[in-house]
Amino acid sequence: MAPPAWSKSRVEVLEAAFRLEQDVYQLDARLDLHLPKDARAAIEAGLTLRLDYEVEIHRDRRYWLDAGVAGLTQSYEISYHALSQRYLLRNLNTGVQQDFSSLEAALSRVAELRGLPVIDSALLEQGSRYEVRVRAIVDLSTVPDALKWLLFWTDEWSGESEWYAWNVRP
Repeated sequence: MAPPAWSKSRVEVLEAAFRLEQDVYQLDARLDLHLPKDARAAIEAGLTLRLDYEVEIHRDRRYWLDAGVAGLTQSYEISYHALSQRYLLRNLNTGVQQDFSSLEAALSRVAELRGLPVIDSALLEQGSRYEVRVRAIVDLSTVPDALKWLLFWTDEWSGESEWYAWNVRP
C-alpha cells in the first residue's frame, strides 16, 4: 500500500565534518531531504519552505556537565516566483539569493552545505575534546496568520533530523 499523499517530510543528516581552513573551522554537511508530493505542490502555490541547520559545540568535561562553547543557526528559504517561474533559494543569514529552474535543483543545493564558517580555531583549547553536532529542521508552515487556519495540516510537512554528532580534538 502506498503512503498517503500528505505523509510527513523526511530530513536526515547523512554526513557532516569539520575542516580547518585559514584558522577557522568550517562545516560541510549533506542531507537526505524528502518532501511529500502535496508539500511540493504547496511550495509552487506560494508556501515558503524554511530549512535551518543548527550547529552546537560543547567541550567535554570530566567531572562536570559539558560546557557549551558555540552555537549557530544557518537558515535558508525556498519559494516559487510565479512570474519568472523560478525557485528562489535565499540564505537568510547573508541575504544571498540564487534561482533554480526546478524545485529539485533548489532542494539539492540546500541539502549540500559546504564551507560554513563556524568557529575561530583560537577559541578552541588545544588538547581538549569537543563534541560538534548538527541537525536540520524543515518548516513548511510559514504562512500569514490569516491563512494558518486553512493550512492546519502543514505541520505534517515539517520535520527535523536527529542530531549528528562527532568529536574534534584541536
